[in-house]
Amino acid sequence: MNGEVLAGRYRLLTLLGRGGAGEVWQAEDTLLARQVAVKLLRSLEGDPMDAVQRFRAEAQSAARLTHPNVVATYDVGTEGDHVFLVMELVQGPDLAQLMRTSGLPDATLVEDIALQGARALDAAHAAGIVHRDVKPGNLMLATDGTLKMTDFGIAKSAGNETTGLGVLLGTASYVSPEQVRGEPATAASDWYSFGCVLHELLTGTPPFTGPTVDVVMRQHLDVPPPPVTRADVPAELSNLVTHLLAKDPADRPSSEQEVAALLAPANQTQVLAFTPPADTDVIGVGKWEEDPDEPAHRAARSGFPLAKVGVAAAVVVAGVVAALLLRAGVSSDPPAQAGGTPSAPVQKATTAPKTTPKPKPTPTPTKTQTTPTKKPTQKQTQNPQAVLVQRLRSLAAQVRATQQDSRSRAPREAANDLDQAAQAVDHGDTESAAKHFYEARQRLIEAEQRHRWQATPQIAALFGVISQSLPRPEHDDNE
Repeated sequence: MNGEVLAGRYRLLTLLGRGGAGEVWQAEDTLLARQVAVKLLRSLEGDPMDAVQRFRAEAQSAARLTHPNVVATYDVGTEGDHVFLVMELVQGPDLAQLMRTSGLPDATLVEDIALQGARALDAAHAAGIVHRDVKPGNLMLATDGTLKMTDFGIAKSAGNETTGLGVLLGTASYVSPEQVRGEPATAASDWYSFGCVLHELLTGTPPFTGPTVDVVMRQHLDVPPPPVTRADVPAELSNLVTHLLAKDPADRPSSEQEVAALLAPANQTQVLAFTPPADTDVIGVGKWEEDPDEPAHRAARSGFPLAKVGVAAAVVVAGVVAALLLRAGVSSDPPAQAGGTPSAPVQKATTAPKTTPKPKPTPTPTKTQTTPTKKPTQKQTQNPQAVLVQRLRSLAAQVRATQQDSRSRAPREAANDLDQAAQAVDHGDTESAAKHFYEARQRLIEAEQRHRWQATPQIAALFGVISQSLPRPEHDDNE
């Protein structure tokens, strides 16, 4: 099928994936000279919905959504025995692939995914569309950090079911209690499924698992969701997941605004995005030229150069990504494997840093004992050394993941430097750690300046945060 042209226009190039419902191909739109994704329907025996009707329903649902967090739909058609859907090509893994290849994301990235996914659901629900199949495989993370919701193949318009009565569509691990009871799916059902996704991103498994679909569905109905116990996960994020997994649809958040409110610490001032003046050059925003050998269909780079990341990271992250990326809640657990039991917290991470106690006057003993004023519960202080080790390891993994899209050896060599920096911090050798960290940084700066590598927002943000914790060598002049 490679090289086949559909409808005289879409040339199939590379098979990207194959699932129960069909195949997804990278293709070329020869009319508009751009790269697209083409989804081919596979005939399903016993499928209660006609293939063409199902694809047209998906196209109609998705075409009504124009939003940065929703994969754009361009066309739908038939060619011989093929029914196909033409969509925006997203360069990046879905969340299921991300967990398989890179382990569990840190808490700050999960918070960002929560907010972006909430915006996608807001857009779909505002258009009167219920997705009904929100799961990791239908949420893609583009290389620029943008989350994209896709696969509206079993979506329905409000009040317009596209499947027969009694047919339960959606993956059992992410289906809502009301759907299990045979009730129509609503917007609240999507929010429950999204809560299941966030739980899996934080723990490695969906909230409910079992040997059979029936066992899993009974748990959705009757069993309270297990708590998120990762040491690095803020209470606000854990609380959001609990709210999303409420059995009663009325108790779940129902908008991006409510999600953001649950994630915001009560004692933290809101960080506002900064928009620079028009005559101010902001490093990394709109200042990149295309490589001369870069394919014409590739989107223009949105650069995040590292040469000035210590100065510009706050502007880039606040104005382009989200202030969430710089929150200090980066994982202090060793990377857990998706689909398995999360690793136990590192023991040394629970040791509070040593501080010099202030002298206190000896209290005068009295016979009458007064009830002490109850102090608010505070989060356990994490060992900054353990946090720094985990940040370096997370950064190494993210840099290493960019190797496949780079024409340079710099990502691999820089990732090795970062691994050595993490090991040095773990052994208390801060000077050696700083040397390896800034060597990695310099490799990537040079590769980026030659347009042979591109930083992601998460990588730029982590370099900015870590550079505040490691002493800068005197010879380093890339400030």
